[in-house]
Amino acid sequence: RRLRAAGDADSAAALDIIYRDEIGHVAVGRRWFGRVCAVRGLDPAKSFHALVRERFRGELKPPFNVSARSAAGLAPEFYTPLASSLR
Repeated sequence: RRLRAAGDADSAAALDIIYRDEIGHVAVGRRWFGRVCAVRGLDPAKSFHALVRERFRGELKPPFNVSARSAAGLAPEFYTPLASSLR
């Protein structure tokens, strides 16, 4: 919206494509992660939390684009607990 308002329709269009593509990428990753967790008998959300805590520093910073994450199949239980405390 800001780019369009500033008259930069080309950049806005590029970001629209990236936005749609990213939802697809997250959806595929979420699906594969869920399958791996199912095979290993793991809870996907808890496993995700453990991996994030192990490999990243800091907290996830809201606000979150809940509608885009939901469109990708990523439930809030995956990311909202990480916003309050990683370590």
